[in-house]
Amino acid sequence: MGMVKVVLNGKEVEALEGETILNLARRYGIEIPTLCYYEGFANGSCRICVVEVNGRLMPSCITKVSEGMKIETESARVTEARKTLLRLLLKNHTHRSKEEQMRCRVCEYAVKYGLEPAPVIPDVKVDDTHPAIVFNPSACVMCRKCVIACDIDQNNDVIAVIGRGSGTRVGFDLDTSMGMSSCVSCGACVDACPTGALMEKGWVPADKVVETTCPYCGTGCQVEYGVKDGRVIWARGAYGPANEGKLCVKGKFGYHYVNSPERLTKPLIRRPNVPKGPLNGRPIHEVFREATWDEALDLIASKIREVLNKYGPAAIGGIMSDRSTNESIYAFQKFMRCAIGTDSIDQSATLCHEPSAWSLATQLGFGAATNPIKDVLNSRTIIVVGSNMNETHPVIAAYVKRAAKQGAHLIIVNPIHTELARYAEYELLIRPGTDVVLFSAMAKYIIDMGWYDKDFIDKYTEGFEDWVRSLGAFTLEFAENVTGIPKDVIKEVAKLYALEKPSMIMWTLGITEHENGTENVSALINLALLTGNVGKPGAGLMPLRGQNNVQGGADVGCAPGRLPGYQPLMDPEVRRRFEEVWRCRLPSFVGFRSTEMIDMAKRGLIKMLYIVGENSVRSHPDSKAVAEALSKLEFLVVQDIFMTETAEYADVVIPAASAALEDYGTFTNTERRLQLTRKVVDSPGDARPDWWVFTELARRLGYDMGFSNSSEIIREMARVAPIFGGLSHERLEREGGLQWPVPSESSPGTPILYADGFPRGRARFRVVGWRGFDVVMERLYPYSLIIGRERAQYHTATMTSRSPVLKVIWRGPIVEMNPEDMGVEGVKDGEVVKLVSPVGEVLVRVRASNRVPRGVLFTTFHYPELLANTLVPAVLNPITKTPAYKDTRVRIEKVNA
Repeated sequence: MGMVKVVLNGKEVEALEGETILNLARRYGIEIPTLCYYEGFANGSCRICVVEVNGRLMPSCITKVSEGMKIETESARVTEARKTLLRLLLKNHTHRSKEEQMRCRVCEYAVKYGLEPAPVIPDVKVDDTHPAIVFNPSACVMCRKCVIACDIDQNNDVIAVIGRGSGTRVGFDLDTSMGMSSCVSCGACVDACPTGALMEKGWVPADKVVETTCPYCGTGCQVEYGVKDGRVIWARGAYGPANEGKLCVKGKFGYHYVNSPERLTKPLIRRPNVPKGPLNGRPIHEVFREATWDEALDLIASKIREVLNKYGPAAIGGIMSDRSTNESIYAFQKFMRCAIGTDSIDQSATLCHEPSAWSLATQLGFGAATNPIKDVLNSRTIIVVGSNMNETHPVIAAYVKRAAKQGAHLIIVNPIHTELARYAEYELLIRPGTDVVLFSAMAKYIIDMGWYDKDFIDKYTEGFEDWVRSLGAFTLEFAENVTGIPKDVIKEVAKLYALEKPSMIMWTLGITEHENGTENVSALINLALLTGNVGKPGAGLMPLRGQNNVQGGADVGCAPGRLPGYQPLMDPEVRRRFEEVWRCRLPSFVGFRSTEMIDMAKRGLIKMLYIVGENSVRSHPDSKAVAEALSKLEFLVVQDIFMTETAEYADVVIPAASAALEDYGTFTNTERRLQLTRKVVDSPGDARPDWWVFTELARRLGYDMGFSNSSEIIREMARVAPIFGGLSHERLEREGGLQWPVPSESSPGTPILYADGFPRGRARFRVVGWRGFDVVMERLYPYSLIIGRERAQYHTATMTSRSPVLKVIWRGPIVEMNPEDMGVEGVKDGEVVKLVSPVGEVLVRVRASNRVPRGVLFTTFHYPELLANTLVPAVLNPITKTPAYKDTRVRIEKVNA
């Protein structure tokens, strides 16, 4: 980008060619008033940002600089023009409250330019039908920022300009009330509104505002929290690289958990002779007694020593939370390996995206997404597989919808209809569990047509010929018969992916939470390698991580056999280096994954578990078996922010600080970007950060962890793992988030992986197989149950259920069923039925839904009233031990009233 010289307020300055006058002024610390300006999008409707350019008045937000311009930002003509505009805006401008007036930039500018602000009229007519937002039309100045926020940035297409002339106004959908509209409650319109016309209900000004990273999904949105009297009172989107100010409903309205009176505040020890099991309504104090930190930690340490002396380190396992910071997760795996001597450590990736991580690492080099989220805007073809991202990752979905609106070919592959399909060129309603067949057939067709990238394959890959030979059975006819997708559609989709490049594939848990999850992901990787869609802008492979730090949990080594930075535990040279830095003997065995630990506990082989922030009773498969396993343990420690169903089985319950709002550290988002999470409020009572607890326990076991704060932990991470070599908290404060690998302090990070080749030497084609359906099982259990998520809730709803706003919006504990299937079963809408699987049964209310095809049911695991995972058998992927949450066979039985 070239430079031009202009005169700004009498001083010659250099400007970037093509930048706006507004941006130039801001770079030089000159503030120009704006109302309609929305960063990244042209608007220019309000003209309050007018400046004088070579004697003419021009809007600075849309006027680009050019050589020799003379710009005055506060001349007499400019000041008078702004005052005239303000008088016009104030003419019919009223507010309903003092708080709303405080949010109004028109009133702020009026005072600045010597005018009276708009009056406050409490009984002005408003639209308050939305559970969290109120709209005051009389405060609206038709700046259209809410329209840009909703329709162009978030791409939710709810808000529109309605009417003509003097009757022009902002409306929702087909001019209905906001509460009756299709609004998804992301709050983008509220955050954008410059006048308070759209505003959170009950908003008050904050004492301080702190920016941090959202605690929910793996998008990594930046959020500003308003704090008053030590409590979080509101949230708004901050301008981060992953979200550019956007949030979803959880990020905007899901903060109430941090203020909840139900937070754990003191260590709890189970009372003598109280059997383990659900509280079933009993007060906590009848089952547990409060303890001091010293008492609780001394007890845990003594029990660890006891188990080690009797059974050895293999009898102890630990499951860590991926909602914690990288620093705390790193500290946990180091504590378990060095202070206890066990490698049976895990985090939630085993339950969700481990098939992605394993296949990507095995075939390419790193178990992570190849490209930045925003790079989808550079894609010509986008395939979204097994993902309802409009609900699970709404901010990422906003970029995908924008790309589709701009002309990208969007292809949706999913067993159920999703909102995102409205923007798609093709929607492929695939039979659950047959993804590997579809993508192998696409690959075979691309090869048959000669559309593959021979140069890329020859230069960068291995195993091509063996893989090609394995594709013989995956004909178009076979794929149509197995997947239910017409072969002509398969042809067209294959053609787009191969020829309309760059092409990106995005997926979530719809293809990983299967017995053949690794095969599904490998089929996608093979397709990308075949067409050369790796290592380039707009191309690549993008697994959308479910939890805020599930990527980081894997990166820092919280998995059996894998040390920080994806270094193998059993490699002698790697072990030597880590033992030297950590001053300990590392375990000499590869441990169990979390699903295996539960089984080992049930069998009596694991005697003690340390579970941090993971509600295993609800999140693991076969909930009854999990409860039985926890009951059999000699000792269970649970560390969490609330008393969960899992904590009810504990011998000691440890009160944790909220990683996102009460600790300082980092999260790693789905695009490998490490971002800071800052302390927003103090922890309640005696709650402490996770890393502090592990450090104190290690000290009691005679091991010095070697750090006393989270900044020292990330410095140690940089020392032991080359992918973090150039990272520190100080650098992240200066520069913002960085995408690993960051091998040195001079490295800017790595936005796109494999641009210069593959760390394993050559990328590998992997032969994948597919096993046909079990006909007997299908006859006994004719429905495929998909267990997923909904937009307003998160995981086991430990946090989201505390939000009064999200409680109003939630869908509830129901199962969705196709109306034709309901007719066959004789089930009425709203009727309670029994779902029966090979391992369990639940009672559930049925809702008619046209988004699920025949033979498929959909529910969530958010609600304690519906323990959906009771139905999921412990049928695990043989490589990653991931359960098949997305294809559980069930039947329906009628129940008596």
